Amino acid sequence: MTKVFFSDLKTGRCSSVVEARLLRFWEAKNVKRGGELMWMDLLMVDVNSTMMQVTISAGRLPQFRDRLLAGAMFSLSGFDVSRCAQNFRLTDSSLMIRFSETTSFQLLTEPDSPLPEEAFRFRNQQELIGLANTNTQLPDIIGEILSVKSTVCDPPEEKNRVMVTLKLESDETVTSTMS
Repeated sequence: MTKVFFSDLKTGRCSSVVEARLLRFWEAKNVKRGGELMWMDLLMVDVNSTMMQVTISAGRLPQFRDRLLAGAMFSLSGFDVSRCAQNFRLTDSSLMIRFSETTSFQLLTEPDSPLPEEAFRFRNQQELIGLANTNTQLPDIIGEILSVKSTVCDPPEEKNRVMVTLKLESDETVTSTMS
């Protein structure tokens, strides 16, 4: 099977293989029906740091639930690609993956390429205002980028680092280091 990246996906059935890291997952429940489980949402990132929303329906969940481990790397194939509902879009991609009856979801112990351990999504103020009153989840952290410093060197003798200083809503300042 051909290996592809999230950015290569088109709507329809995909038989190609994507290698990705599972960043997070959570249950989507119907509060109007007593908390009935509807599906499981996953957030995955590929080798190009492209994030993709993945959904496993409640009916298919018993087949995959015991394999869900945040931080683990997976090989994924035989899934459906569809458009995201604008109000429930979790990533910059307009597409999402849905597990189907042919989905293969295998733990990778040694991926072909190193997979990022985290991914970030930055939004400008206008995008945040556009989310107001839409019943969409807001970003985890809201802040203003005050400065960005980098220790990138060629050739890298050791890990390169980027430091971002954020001013949060509460007027606290935090510095995040990414390497």
